[in-house]
Amino acid sequence: MVIARTGANGQVDLLGSGYAPSAGFLRGVVVDLEEASDSIRRAVQEAEAKADVSADWATVGISGDHIQSFNCHGAITIEGKNNEVTARDVAQVVAAAQSIPLPPSREIIHVRPQEFYLDNSGGIHNPVGLTGSRLDADVHVVTADNALTQNVINAVNCAQIRVRKVILQHLASAEAVLTGDEKELGSVVVDIGAGTSDIALVVRNSVRFTSMLPVAGGHFTRDLAVGLRTPIEEAERIKKECGSVRTDGIADDELIDVPSIGSRSTRPMLRRFVCEILHHRAMELLELVRDQIERAGERDQVLAGAVITGGGSMLAGLLDIAEQVLEMPVRQGLPLGAGGLTEDLLHPTYATAVGLAMLSAQESERGPARGGKTSSAPWLINRILSWVGS
Repeated sequence: MVIARTGANGQVDLLGSGYAPSAGFLRGVVVDLEEASDSIRRAVQEAEAKADVSADWATVGISGDHIQSFNCHGAITIEGKNNEVTARDVAQVVAAAQSIPLPPSREIIHVRPQEFYLDNSGGIHNPVGLTGSRLDADVHVVTADNALTQNVINAVNCAQIRVRKVILQHLASAEAVLTGDEKELGSVVVDIGAGTSDIALVVRNSVRFTSMLPVAGGHFTRDLAVGLRTPIEEAERIKKECGSVRTDGIADDELIDVPSIGSRSTRPMLRRFVCEILHHRAMELLELVRDQIERAGERDQVLAGAVITGGGSMLAGLLDIAEQVLEMPVRQGLPLGAGGLTEDLLHPTYATAVGLAMLSAQESERGPARGGKTSSAPWLINRILSWVGS
């Protein structure tokens, strides 16, 4: 969680941050309201203490396998004066593109324009003021399950915070870690959290594809816990301190101490065995990511390569293995473009939260608040939260 504000020039300045273990979530979905709200409350208290600011609303990141996204197309006839495209025409063609049948249990949370066409001439990002007889639009639509989204909002409300916006975490991560050139030339962002790995493909400054994989950092930890027969907490520690997804360079006789479950004594274990477990899970995850990039159908447009972020990206050797599996340049994604990025915040774990702050600033004038009133201080972004379900 971060607390941020925007200045007169639109710059986002981070004021404070809070971190708490994610409880009550499973793969991005609330499974225990009380535990989830308690996690939120603890992150809130830490961030407010650091920022010395108290606020009443939040922008909340959302993910999970209930999220569905797809690309749509719409078209309208330009009937205004001199056939000049107006902002109203743009709104109408975007609305036409998103006019798709949805069951009552689902809602649209994002409609992101990709490209406009005027009389079949494409490559247009802002058609307002241009002249033509027909306007077409390609858009990326993101939908979510109403009930599961409301459960996240309820968890935040139980922590005495109102929800202003719900934003897809994939979009927030991409906003925080991509440079302008990467957005233009084409990049894929992979945010490896604890319970899910979120994927976003951005080409020519527009979102072309988003998806989620139910495999992430928590699965690496659980594999170690099972393979080593050690508690989850110890498996997490071993992963961070001794783990690597590469086995080359590790001596065949190098040992580590592995605590046993219950009252059993600590046992020596080959470090190579630990790394082999992590290697197999990393290969599975990266092959799934590669499949998703192929499914997007725009692999040849990803000229700038992949950016991997989130806490899971810190696993030693992962970036090297990713370059081999994905067959493209790979770098680690750190938050960019916001003021107040202290050493603590310059970390992949905070990419989504910082991106939520940036997107909240950009969209602060669009639409009413959800789940409560807007802040009385418009320059304050207030609480920006994101979770990765365990």
